[in-house]
Amino acid sequence: MSLRQRAFVLVLCAQVASGIVGGAAPLALPAIREAFDTGSAAIQWYAALYSLGFALVLILAGRIGDLFGTRRLLLVGYATFIVSIIGSAIAPSIGVLLAFRLLQGVGAGIMAPQLSAMVQRTFQGHDRTRAFGVFLMVAGGSFMVGQLVSGALITADVWGLSWRWVYLPSIPFAIVTFVVAARMLPPTPPGQAGRLDLMGAVILCGASFLLMFPIIQGRSAGWPAWILVMLVVSVPAYLGFLAYEKRLIGRGGDPLVDPTLFRIRSFGVGNLITVVVALLGYAAPIYLILTIQSGFDKTALDAALLTAPMPFLNMFGSLASAPLVRRFGRGALMIGGALVGLAAILVLAATRGGSGSVQAWHLVPGIGLTGFAVGVVMAAATSIVLLEVPPRVAGSAAGVQSTSLQLAGSMGIAFFGLVFYGTIGESTELSSYLDAIDNVQWIVLGFAVVQVLISFLMPRHKPSRDDELTPFDPEMAVLPDFHGEADPAPVS
Repeated sequence: MSLRQRAFVLVLCAQVASGIVGGAAPLALPAIREAFDTGSAAIQWYAALYSLGFALVLILAGRIGDLFGTRRLLLVGYATFIVSIIGSAIAPSIGVLLAFRLLQGVGAGIMAPQLSAMVQRTFQGHDRTRAFGVFLMVAGGSFMVGQLVSGALITADVWGLSWRWVYLPSIPFAIVTFVVAARMLPPTPPGQAGRLDLMGAVILCGASFLLMFPIIQGRSAGWPAWILVMLVVSVPAYLGFLAYEKRLIGRGGDPLVDPTLFRIRSFGVGNLITVVVALLGYAAPIYLILTIQSGFDKTALDAALLTAPMPFLNMFGSLASAPLVRRFGRGALMIGGALVGLAAILVLAATRGGSGSVQAWHLVPGIGLTGFAVGVVMAAATSIVLLEVPPRVAGSAAGVQSTSLQLAGSMGIAFFGLVFYGTIGESTELSSYLDAIDNVQWIVLGFAVVQVLISFLMPRHKPSRDDELTPFDPEMAVLPDFHGEADPAPVS
C-alpha cells in the first residue's frame, strides 16, 4: 500500500506542526525569563506540565477514541493543541503560559493514540513498519527544523516578538492542515472501550502533584516542613492509587492501570527500565542545552546548531534498535545503556579542562551520542517490554508504558533540576555551570549502570528474523519534548 494515503499524509502534517514547537521551545527560555522576570521553579513547571498533562490523558484518550471514533478524537486533540499554541504565542504572563503549556500536553496526549491508531488502520504488515519508520523520521526532522528556524528567528528578534517565535511558525500550518483533515480524514467506526476510570486519573494526578511540587518548589521555598510532608505523603498516595485500581478490577471495572500486567516478568521489569530511560532521555539533555545557552552565553541559534546532532542521531538510534533487538534480544537494552554511559563519560571528559579552556563545541560528541543512545534504548524498551503481553490487553499495556515514560520524564526534569540548580546556587559563572553539568552526568552514568543491571532480569528471548517489529512507538514520538525546558540562570 502506498505511503501517500491521505490519512497518513495528514497524520504526518499533524506531527510536523507539533514537532516544530517541540524543537523550538527549549531555545526560547532565556528570552522568556527576561520577558516575565521569572525563576527556575516556574520554568521547571513549564517543562514538567507538558509531560504530566500528556501522561494523565493518554490512556483515557485511547479508550475514548475507541468509544467515539479515532477520527473525531484526533480532531479534538489537534484542535486543543492549536488553541494551546495560539494561547502561548499571545500569553501576557508566565502563569498564562503555564496554563497553555499544560493544555498543550493534554492535546498531545489526546492525539497520540489516535495517530497510532490511524497508522494501524491504514497499513498492514511490512507497510505498517515502513509507515512507522517514516513517521519517526518526520518527527525527528520537524524537531530539528523547529530548532533551527525558531533559533534563528529568536536570535534575530524579528519584529520584536522574541520567544513568541517558538509558536508562531506552526500556527498557520496547523490551522490549514486541521481544516483539510476535518474535510478529508476518512470516518472511523466506534468500538468498545469499556468504562472510563476517571477517578483513577484524578488520584494519579494528585499523587504526581504531591511528588513533583516539593521537588520543584522545595529549594526556592527553603524546604519548610509542609513541603517535606507533601513529599512523604506522595508515597502512600501512589500506593493508594494501585490499591484503588485493584479494587476496581475486583468489581469488574476497567482500570486506568491494570496492576496484574506487572505479573508478566518482561513487562514489570521492562517498565522499571522505561522509568530509567525517561529520567535520562527526557530530563538530562535539557541541562546540556542550558549549559550551552547560559553557561557559555550562546545565542538561541548557536544552541540550535550545537544541539542539532541530538535529535538527528536520535532518529537513527531508534531505527538501529530493530536489528539490535532481533539479534541480541534483551542485550539491545544493555547496549543502549552502555552507550548512554559512554555519552556521559564524553561530556565529563569534555569539561575536565575547566572554564578556562572548555568551549561549547567540546560538548557536541557527548550530545550527539546521547541522542543516538536514547533512541536505541527507548525503541528497544518499547519493543521488548510488550513482547510477552497477551494481544487482548496489548493496547492497555502500551498505554501503561507510555504513561510511565511521560510521568517519569516530568519527574526527572524536577529531580535533575534540583541537582543542577543546587550546584549553581546564585552564581552566573561558567565554572558553576560546568560543575552542575558534571554532577548531572555522574548521575546519568549511575542510572546507565542501573539500567544495564536491570536488563539482566529480563527474560531471555531472541525474536526470529520474520517477526514484525515496529521501530518505534508513535505514542512516544508524538510531540517529542526531547530537550524539555529549564531556566537559563538562577534568579536571586
